[in-house]
Amino acid sequence: MSLLEPINKLIEIGREASENMANAFMELTGENVEVYFLGLRFALIEYVPEQFGDINYKAARIDFNGILKGKSLILIPEQDSVKLEKLLLLDILWDSLVHKEQLPDYEEMEKSLINEVGNIVISSFLNVFANRLNGTINITPPEFIKDIGFSIVEALIAEVAEKTDIVLLFDNKIEIIGRFPLKCYLLIIIEPESLERLDKLF
Repeated sequence: MSLLEPINKLIEIGREASENMANAFMELTGENVEVYFLGLRFALIEYVPEQFGDINYKAARIDFNGILKGKSLILIPEQDSVKLEKLLLLDILWDSLVHKEQLPDYEEMEKSLINEVGNIVISSFLNVFANRLNGTINITPPEFIKDIGFSIVEALIAEVAEKTDIVLLFDNKIEIIGRFPLKCYLLIIIEPESLERLDKLF
């Protein structure tokens, strides 16, 4: 097998996972959504945090186990997350005004919304790998994080740095048609002990 064969296979699965993610986003927002799969890349783990710099992000972290074990993050730049929040929270805010009810606490709504987005997006992405491997992938409840990108990613990286020095990144651009272009970063780290299970894909 040439080196390009497994890479091309992962790209193929990445595209399929991205399409699955787009469908999940459409169900969540009720809008037409395009997810552009820009490819995958392998990066030295020590240099990953600096790629996210000092931009403020809202993120949801989800760990997973089963046929594959690892950790994942979805990171949305704060200015883009505000666009998404306006879209998804409009109905809640409108109902509160119409029924003259007390508005829910915004911080709680923000946390719940980003966690829900993370849960839907990451699980829809991982489900494709689970199906291809004929197994199941279980996920933990999402953890909301609001910080600069470097700090968010560095905290995750620190937990796996002793086990691996390479991380697999899937690059995706999400666009809600006719509304807002959104930048969304998906970071998937597969634990070294379950990497060999990917051999079944090739």
